[in-house]
Amino acid sequence: MQAHPLTLYVEGYFTNVWDASCFVALTEKGLEFATARALLRDGQGVPPALRDKAAIGRIPALQHGDLWLTESLAIIEYLDETFPEPRVLPADPMPRARMRQVMTWLRSDLWALRSERPWQVVVYPQTRIAPLSAAAAREAEELVALVEWLAAHGDLGEWNIAHADLAFALMRLSATGVALPAAAQALLDANLARPSVRAYVDRARPPNPPPQPRS
Repeated sequence: MQAHPLTLYVEGYFTNVWDASCFVALTEKGLEFATARALLRDGQGVPPALRDKAAIGRIPALQHGDLWLTESLAIIEYLDETFPEPRVLPADPMPRARMRQVMTWLRSDLWALRSERPWQVVVYPQTRIAPLSAAAAREAEELVALVEWLAAHGDLGEWNIAHADLAFALMRLSATGVALPAAAQALLDANLARPSVRAYVDRARPPNPPPQPRS
């Protein structure tokens, strides 16, 4: 039972994959939570009030009682420690470390791909999209190669939250006409079949995309 309410502060167009990761984790755990964008102002960034509460003023931000926490990986680990059943990260330290490695890489790399294929193209389709630059194409190949490596080493068997993060990354490609190899397509299909992932993808959104692309 939840002793305190949970609120996830998000980007209001629901096109932020790190919001999505926390949203999926909360949903998978069956926790009651609200989403809010009350602290956010379009075009003005995150206001100082959030930084004052959470130390690092970013979204997603989780409020749980007196705790305010930002950075999606920190939020997910906190949820797994506070509400351990069901887990969204592997219980065993070795596969958990591997999945944290993957999640950290997704958050710190793929800058060209994220810039040229912001996630909003998944839910706000565009009719004309420029070809990927050499740098973005190379990052797309690295992403697909990682998925194939994980599949070959048995790391894509039992679902965990890192699989959802990889699927959200692969959507940048599939939504813009890139054919995925079998392992990558299988991972994407398996995640799109999960109610938690579909709940974010199918979320009601404003009719027009955000004025500035979200990565």
